[in-house]
Amino acid sequence: MRNKFPNTGNSQLFESSNSSINRIKLYAIISLFLIIVGSGISYWTSERIEYYTSALMETQDIIQRTSELYSSILERETNIRGFVLTGDEKFLTNYRQSLIDAELLLNSLKELKENNPYQLQNLEELEDLIKIRVDTFELTIKYYQQNGSLDGFVSPARVSSALDGYRSIKEVVKIINDEENRVFVDRNRSLLNNINALPFIVGIISLISISVGFITLFSIFHYNKVQKLASKRIKNYQEKLRDQLYLLDDSNKELEQFAYVASHDLQEPLRKITAFSDLLKEQYAEILEGEGELYLSRMTVAANRMRRLITDLLEYSRAGRTNSEEEKEIDLNAVSESVLDDLEIAILEKKAKVEINKLPVVLGKETEFRQVFQNLISNALKFSKPGVEPEIKISCEQANDNEIKKFSQLDPEIDYYKIEIQDNGIGFDSNYSDKIFAIFQRLHGKEAFEGTGIGLSISKKIIEKYDGAIYATSKPGDGSKFIILLPVLKS
Repeated sequence: MRNKFPNTGNSQLFESSNSSINRIKLYAIISLFLIIVGSGISYWTSERIEYYTSALMETQDIIQRTSELYSSILERETNIRGFVLTGDEKFLTNYRQSLIDAELLLNSLKELKENNPYQLQNLEELEDLIKIRVDTFELTIKYYQQNGSLDGFVSPARVSSALDGYRSIKEVVKIINDEENRVFVDRNRSLLNNINALPFIVGIISLISISVGFITLFSIFHYNKVQKLASKRIKNYQEKLRDQLYLLDDSNKELEQFAYVASHDLQEPLRKITAFSDLLKEQYAEILEGEGELYLSRMTVAANRMRRLITDLLEYSRAGRTNSEEEKEIDLNAVSESVLDDLEIAILEKKAKVEINKLPVVLGKETEFRQVFQNLISNALKFSKPGVEPEIKISCEQANDNEIKKFSQLDPEIDYYKIEIQDNGIGFDSNYSDKIFAIFQRLHGKEAFEGTGIGLSISKKIIEKYDGAIYATSKPGDGSKFIILLPVLKS
């Protein structure tokens, strides 16, 4: 068989396939990571662009409003000069409006620069200078209105003070404008840097993503190539396996036929040995003395045991094999009741109590499940404690996930029945829980309990045929529990 299915190249083929799919997964993860990083950087850059654009517009607004404020101050100076030269009240009306405009502009500038302590300090200084200047204008207007001229009011000191106040206002306005122009240049530079960086960042990430994409496509192409080669080889192996299965089936049939013929041919001379030994006992019992009678008795027992072993071996070889009986829905309640009828004499002799709770309906063959229950119940009767009435309880519930996961042959995606056969017999050491299901394995001597030790092996073979599992738990002197797991019948 080994020569038919060489391993040469198989492991390399599957390793290559696994390597390709792992590379595809890695490249896909890298591409996704780059897209996420690129999107994050692009979003951050766009946010920076929006921030600097808003900041730039704010700076332009401040510069414009500062210019309007300074123009309002100049207009105020002009209106005062026009009033004292002409006495026209129209100049005072314009003067009053310029005061309102200047106050509104100054307040709006302070709101815009509330997060800039330096500019806020400059604006407060400008406000103080404007207030001093306005106080001087109000004194001038009041004096002119009372006297009709400025004779006696204008002096070199007041002229010098007025000029100093104007120069101070002009200087503070210049400082404010210079600071805003500096901020404007810095923000404009940052805005241009971010605008210029965005295409570069997107381009680099796009280039890397495209490169990774091409590598991924190449890996997919390589993976598909490996998969096609693997599919071709698998198809060839399947064809070879099918041929081998046909040969194996023919071989099994030949072995079964051989076992039947061998058992039949072997049992014939054994029957003769038994018959002749019985004749010797009947006709020559008086002649046989001493050890001769013992040897003859042991020969008869050995012949009978040999015949039973051959019969059980043939039964084991046929257990779970295909026969004319069709698989159908089997009510295990009816099966267990039928087995109890067959074992009625043994149950009465042992004064056994058998309790059977509701059992499920499963898919299978009735004769095989009868064999399983008969083996398990008869074992419970056989291995009972001397002087103690046997108690046997059979129950069923749904198996939990942990029990199902104990057996690799069970499918964790489907539900299983858990059927328990519990007794109060002599029990056994839990270290032998697996050994008792092996063929011809016995935990007790043949002198203590009769049998060939093949019943549990047959039961295990039948249960596993129907995609189930069987195991046992026990303690010496504390009874035994046999657990059967069978798939739940789909409705």
